[in-house]
Amino acid sequence: MHTSASDLDPLIGTLPAEAQQLVAAALPEATRVLSADGLKGWVEGMKLLLDAGSGLGPVVTYLRSVHVAVREADEALLPQIVGVCLSVLRHADARALDAFLDSLPPAVRRLKDGAALHGYLDLVDELAALAPHGITAMFERLGQLLDQLSLDGLRRWALLGVQGHTEDLAAQQAWFRLESRDARAILKAAGEGTLFTDVERRLGFYLRALWARQPDLRPASTAQEGKKGRRVSIVDGAIRMPQAFEVFPGQDPVALYRAGAAHAAAHLVHSTHKFPLRALRPIQVALVGLIEDARVEHLAMREMPGLRRLWQRFHVALPSFTVTAVSLMARLSRALIDEDYRDENPFVVKARTLFAENAHRWGDPSLSREMGNLLGNDLGQMRVQFNFKTWLIEPLYRDDNLFLWDMGDSGQQQSDDQEVMYQAVNLAQAEGGEKADLELEEGGGESEHSESVQLEAPAPEEQAAIEEALAQPYHYDEWDYIIGMDRPAWCTLLEKAAPTGDPRTIDEVLRRNEETVNRLTSLIKAVQIQRPQRLKKQLEGDRLDIDASIAATVDLRSSRAPDPRVHQRLGRNSRDLAVLVLLDLSQSTNDWVPTAGTTVLNLAREATALVAHAMEKLGDDFAIHGFDSNGRHDVEYYRFKDFESPYGDEAKARLAGMKGQLSTRMGTALRHAGHFLHNRRVAHKLILLLTDGEPHDIDVHDKQYLMFDCKRAVEDLRRFGIPTFCMTLDRGADEYVARIFGGRNYLVLDQLKRLPEKLPSLYLRLTT
Repeated sequence: MHTSASDLDPLIGTLPAEAQQLVAAALPEATRVLSADGLKGWVEGMKLLLDAGSGLGPVVTYLRSVHVAVREADEALLPQIVGVCLSVLRHADARALDAFLDSLPPAVRRLKDGAALHGYLDLVDELAALAPHGITAMFERLGQLLDQLSLDGLRRWALLGVQGHTEDLAAQQAWFRLESRDARAILKAAGEGTLFTDVERRLGFYLRALWARQPDLRPASTAQEGKKGRRVSIVDGAIRMPQAFEVFPGQDPVALYRAGAAHAAAHLVHSTHKFPLRALRPIQVALVGLIEDARVEHLAMREMPGLRRLWQRFHVALPSFTVTAVSLMARLSRALIDEDYRDENPFVVKARTLFAENAHRWGDPSLSREMGNLLGNDLGQMRVQFNFKTWLIEPLYRDDNLFLWDMGDSGQQQSDDQEVMYQAVNLAQAEGGEKADLELEEGGGESEHSESVQLEAPAPEEQAAIEEALAQPYHYDEWDYIIGMDRPAWCTLLEKAAPTGDPRTIDEVLRRNEETVNRLTSLIKAVQIQRPQRLKKQLEGDRLDIDASIAATVDLRSSRAPDPRVHQRLGRNSRDLAVLVLLDLSQSTNDWVPTAGTTVLNLAREATALVAHAMEKLGDDFAIHGFDSNGRHDVEYYRFKDFESPYGDEAKARLAGMKGQLSTRMGTALRHAGHFLHNRRVAHKLILLLTDGEPHDIDVHDKQYLMFDCKRAVEDLRRFGIPTFCMTLDRGADEYVARIFGGRNYLVLDQLKRLPEKLPSLYLRLTT
């Protein structure tokens, strides 16, 4: 049921008289912009500001600005805008709030894209806590800043001002007022010239003129271009353009945008086939993409020869005596588009000749796969260095080629804000780079077609690393106790491949704790957890089994002896539960425990090995996961054993290889653990959390913030029938752990050396 404008009267009637007059004056204009539900949220937001003590000044600006900003963007932004307003008011003052609201409409018009606006509001929220004395000046100069910087550039510039003046508030204010020479110099150096918003409309007309179709052009998300380099990307048929290109001196940024958009459009027209990722080595992935880039460009240039001048100017590679995979691929890219380019390197000559000889097959996407495989083998024989982790597709206008690949089971279509770029693939390789050792089978014979080439499959760790880098990030809300609201999609969790160790380490744990294992074996025999179940076809029972009774009646009327088992009774089945053991793997687990002669991490590993042994003997459905964090954008999650997988050498190797690092964003990890338990069809579910301290992270300065978020996560899980029990190794945990988990849902272990024997006993007690 939706709210109408007249339904607002009771809500407006609760406001002070002056505020009612202000709302009445602004309501006609807001009614033309907002839906009925939006109007209600708009008025409720104003009431929240008044209740928080903003005064009438910011309220006037709120009523004048917010509906204008929403009209330019999306009504769904309204709750986040109100939340940021409350955060600014709490950390700074009413003047800062007024400046923020006054700058909101031009900021929305400048940023336009929904993801960018969410990113801007997140930045304001962050700066309100970090630099409450400087943000007012930044809001007053926001138009000037956004004329020179993308959102990512604004974030870097602002955080540099915060980090450089943490103890000198006067210098911090001078930075944000642009009175500091350093602030102006860095702004000038960081100024990104032509931004996507400056050329978006022109690019749309340009692509429509080229391809006679309406292009879907959008700016790339801040998360996507923040860490992974600024490249064009194609997501769900939309061309994602960087907010700003990092151009070289003398390059025309407008031409660069045109080249990137035209290249991506050529892919959309001519790259009609996805290539299976399986069985390809990293260097083959790179070369297949390179040949596919050249193929679609040549098809486009057949129709529009002028595109050659547009693209060719950005190919600047030159012949060199230094031979690396990256330099050879850059030279090959130029050789395939620049007819006047001369390069005597045998690899470049062979690839150029092969591509030209197959001109009649340029319309066939399989050509790219065949040539990429063959050329990858050639580079393997040359033993050139290639580090896929640091490699970037060149030249700059070319897209990341992610959409070309079919990743099988993990190849779900990527969402807008996914940080999925091939140049970030974290292969299990040495920091100095990986040799592309791809040799031909049976004497190294070569063929022009991949069917005759025997390819070596990638190593399991390489395949796992590629799939991990292409995996979907998970975004979770986070509870802010100050404003009493969830921050939507605030944290990003990435599942990482767990490092492996020697599985014999876990077997040695069992041998070293033989006495504990024997005691557990005795307890296991007596343990049962059961749920009621109707047992049918019983000789005796508390009610009739309808199906068996009907069958017996049919037998009687057919003159056959009926089955006397026509009852049913309430019985018990075997253990019916699913348990997820969640390990805190933060840096503090590397601390030494003098009484035990080892680290907290080693004690946790031993305890986990013993409880896993108990769960396996009981036949329980269990998983073992771990987590750490490095700020809200990088919560790392490791799956040592999943529910569906056996507890064998592979799981033991992961347990043996687990490491302690970084921080503890506990609430996000608990939400993700609940994600695995939510759909399991069992009677009992449990998260058993093992931690050595309270929630904390590098980007949170309020000690209670993550504690309240973790409490919220535990409460949400409990509502879904997933209780959480915490065993903490922090002797001072009583003051916070009871507030998070409840008075009966935690255990503080005072003697850390007893952890290996206590955790299995606790598990049996909880599940009996």
